[in-house]
Amino acid sequence: MRISEVLKSSLVTLRLNGRRTFLTMIGIIIGISAVITIMSLGNGFQQQTLNDLAKDAQGRSNQAFYFYPTSEAIDYSRFNPFTKADLAAISNIPGVDEVEVVEAQDETVRYMEATFSGKSESYNVSLVDASQYRMVSGRNLSLADFQNNQRYAIIDLAAATDLYEKPGLALHKSIQLDKQDYTIIGVYDSESAVQENPVGGNSGTLYVTMSQIEIPSTTYQRYNPQEANEWEIIVYFEPDSNMKAINQQIYDYLITDGSAFDMGDYRFYDSSEMMEQIGSTLSMITLFVSAVASISLFIAGVGVMNMMYISVSERTKEIGIRRSLGATRRSITWQFLLEGIAITALGGVIGYLMGIGLAFLISGFLPFSAIIDFQTALVSVSVSVIIGLIFSVFPARTAARKNVVDILR
Repeated sequence: MRISEVLKSSLVTLRLNGRRTFLTMIGIIIGISAVITIMSLGNGFQQQTLNDLAKDAQGRSNQAFYFYPTSEAIDYSRFNPFTKADLAAISNIPGVDEVEVVEAQDETVRYMEATFSGKSESYNVSLVDASQYRMVSGRNLSLADFQNNQRYAIIDLAAATDLYEKPGLALHKSIQLDKQDYTIIGVYDSESAVQENPVGGNSGTLYVTMSQIEIPSTTYQRYNPQEANEWEIIVYFEPDSNMKAINQQIYDYLITDGSAFDMGDYRFYDSSEMMEQIGSTLSMITLFVSAVASISLFIAGVGVMNMMYISVSERTKEIGIRRSLGATRRSITWQFLLEGIAITALGGVIGYLMGIGLAFLISGFLPFSAIIDFQTALVSVSVSVIIGLIFSVFPARTAARKNVVDILR
């Protein structure tokens, strides 16, 4: 008996028992639709997360490159490790869309460790040009201190009490701020914690300060160049370009031909590798949740097997008549196998379509869209067919092994 005839006979049988066939399909439909929904939403969330982390408003991937100075001969007032020539050379590398210099942010307050006679406390330290506080003792920082990079500091009343017990004892004492020595030239009123008419401000204006110690900003920049000066560029890539390869090309250029290659280190932290790791982690989470949801497919497979055994029992006479008319065990086996496969395959297709619909419906309430791919469709239908094959093989073999004489007796 030809396979086409066996398949036709199987489909006719399923149609005659339409209600039972549909109820058996429900388990497959629910299982497949749940897996497809989860995978589609998971893929959408993964893509949205990677785009948010690695792409700008125009959808371009980007990579930051930094410079860390090591030479003591650098004049930081004029130094620039990313010159126009460097930017032009990087822009000409194939795959690079744009190069942008990141302007250094002027941080006027830093958190530092203050040490005196083995006693340490951490304070907010302001980097200023000059100060005009109401002083308890000593004097304010002046523009001359700023211009001459003087290692002078003024501290508030509370910090002076913490470090020296009495504010008057703090004056002209040495204090270490992040391992750099400064001389205290004044103690200001910590209760008011305001500046009156600071340099460059309007007369009579009060400015609240959150720092306990103040030092000239130029002094800090001179003795802490790596922390006070930050140089960075961001390279934007063209769509579908090989970020990893281009990053290496840019890095190779900077360490050999960069304007300051002999004055420090050019560095970058490959964001493409980080994105791959994040993508891999998100994929594993999606697959894990999908695997949990696919447990329902096993339960549905048991339901298919149960229905097939019932079908074999009900159709014992039909099997006997077909065997007496010349049907082989192989054709009987194929008939029941194809019935099981047809149920699960059709359920898989319906479940796939339902899963797509649910995914897009749910994504309408989420900040990202569901992503459907052909591979997911292929896997869902394949899984359905495999379930039908596995859970129908034993009922089919049972039907084929029935003794014709016992059936017709």
